[in-house]
Amino acid sequence: MYKNFYGLAENPFNLTPDPEYLYLSKSHKKAVAYLTYGLEGRKGIIQLTGEIGSGKTTILKSILEKKKNNLKAAFIVNPKATFEQLLRMILYQFSIIDPETGDSKDVLLNKFQNYLKDQMKQNTPVVIIFDEAQNIELSVLEEIRMLSNLETEKHKLIQIVFVGQPELRETFSLQQFKQLKQRIAVACHLNPLSRDESEEYIAHRLKVAGTNGLPVFTKEACQEIYEYSNGIPRLINIVCDEALLAGYVEGKMTLDENIVKEAINGLITDSM
Repeated sequence: MYKNFYGLAENPFNLTPDPEYLYLSKSHKKAVAYLTYGLEGRKGIIQLTGEIGSGKTTILKSILEKKKNNLKAAFIVNPKATFEQLLRMILYQFSIIDPETGDSKDVLLNKFQNYLKDQMKQNTPVVIIFDEAQNIELSVLEEIRMLSNLETEKHKLIQIVFVGQPELRETFSLQQFKQLKQRIAVACHLNPLSRDESEEYIAHRLKVAGTNGLPVFTKEACQEIYEYSNGIPRLINIVCDEALLAGYVEGKMTLDENIVKEAINGLITDSM
């Protein structure tokens, strides 16, 4: 609605994880470096945690987009399922089976192992990403761990990336998952943006969306956004989108703290 008014090519604060809009804070740069190291080195199990809306999925999609011609990846976005159901999702994404196949779990595992060996011969890494991994049933986690046993003398046949909220770390600290935790070769936690990073994040997204210098969020407006969002990118996006809409309605190119406060109050009211 407000794109033409501000001269933007697209909405700068969509909530979808678009790699083109990835802003690399200090914490995000570290996460990219760790994940890249883990994937390129075929380290086995990788763990990435962070609060809801901190940018975990965006980072992973950015890395996978750059490496799409050099690896095979399955992205499981809803892992709250049985192990066999997850296995079918994985094999389907790798085009190993059709959705309606009636193969037993043992047959599926055998097909997957043969696939992994074929990919190893072609020197193609195979990666499985479990998003929202804190939702995986504890009994299923143990079966997933068994997949990580598939390896040669020099390399893992499969890499597993667990992506989840902070409670995932607590799960892996349970005594029953001692072996799984020991297999985690790379672990990284995404911290919220700082106050300065939040301001840079807003400017970055506006620039990617095609801004010619307008609209402008004042420093006071950015402070209000930071205090409301606590540096969580998704919350920053929500407030900025509302503020841009309010600015459009009022015909303002400069968005000050009053417009932002109005947007925040509207969000608080809507959530009640």
